[in-house]
Amino acid sequence: MAEHRHVTLAAVAKAAGVAKSTASHVFTGKRVVAPETAERVRHAAAAMGYTGPSALGRALASGRTQLIAVVTHALLEDPDTDPLSLAILDGLQREFAQAGYGTVLIPPITDDASRDLAHAVLYDGVVSVRRMVGFEETNPYLESRHVPWIALDGYMTEEAAVVMDDAKATEELARRVLEAGHERIAIAGYTFSVEELPDGLTTFDELYEAAPTNVRRRLDGFVRAGVEPVAVFRCGTVARSSGEAAARALLEMEEPPTCILTTADVHAAGIIDYARRVGLRIPEDLSVTGFDAVTLGGLGGIELCTVVQDGMQKGRIVARRLLRMLEAEREGRGGVELGDPEELPLPVRWGDSVAVLTR
Repeated sequence: MAEHRHVTLAAVAKAAGVAKSTASHVFTGKRVVAPETAERVRHAAAAMGYTGPSALGRALASGRTQLIAVVTHALLEDPDTDPLSLAILDGLQREFAQAGYGTVLIPPITDDASRDLAHAVLYDGVVSVRRMVGFEETNPYLESRHVPWIALDGYMTEEAAVVMDDAKATEELARRVLEAGHERIAIAGYTFSVEELPDGLTTFDELYEAAPTNVRRRLDGFVRAGVEPVAVFRCGTVARSSGEAAARALLEMEEPPTCILTTADVHAAGIIDYARRVGLRIPEDLSVTGFDAVTLGGLGGIELCTVVQDGMQKGRIVARRLLRMLEAEREGRGGVELGDPEELPLPVRWGDSVAVLTR
């Protein structure tokens, strides 16, 4: 068996009778090389089995990897747990691929293994989506990498990338609930903060204080519509289980609500799961609304009354923003104006999960 030898660029250059820098230019395309010289280098490389500089070597030499990191916890969960994040990931990857970038998915830092992975991966920019855990270490670490970074989930960098009128959408949704005759209305809203607050009953003001910017806007819409909640539940995670916890607490009230307004479809799905488990019918015994309009399994034919947030389109918009940031950085224009954020429409989709009450 022939002994495998690692062929170096220097060896190829020597065989072709050119300087190592000239051979490097043939493979990187950084400078124009005479056609006959380039052909001689390629011929020598082919004869020696050399396929080009290593990816790591190119990255170290150029300072660019053509990779974008996406930090997310969504891929560690069941697909039904957070389908919106998966749709956003799809949009991100498609837009990056069209621009010539690959995408590497990494989890937030929660243990030694994820910490080692985070430190090992090289990338040109990063988007963080629904980290859910590990904020305290992940955020400072991403900041320390000094690469363009867009953090979603209500952070200011998301606001600079995409504009959504959450309040207008939830106001319209809540008005229709009120017009349907509901008075005993509860709210289940999620928090997404460094403190990682647990599920539990709370006050409207406390939920509002702990909620990210986008959820605050959704709560603003409920208030503008005239909703005066009989109870408020804090969902500590964007997961179906938090919706189940909300239903359990709210339905155990002496006078339970007739409708629960949520700030995420995944929580509405959890509420429906629990309600059915205890023998309640949707919407005859309990009405529920959502936000996102993501595909969720297990709703048993119910079409949720919700707000449509196109996750794939949102991912594409965010990706385009990051690509502009990368271009500005390469050209030494890091502090320049990158343009206005793109708008993502949020239409209301009225399904059959809200009953019309007789007065």
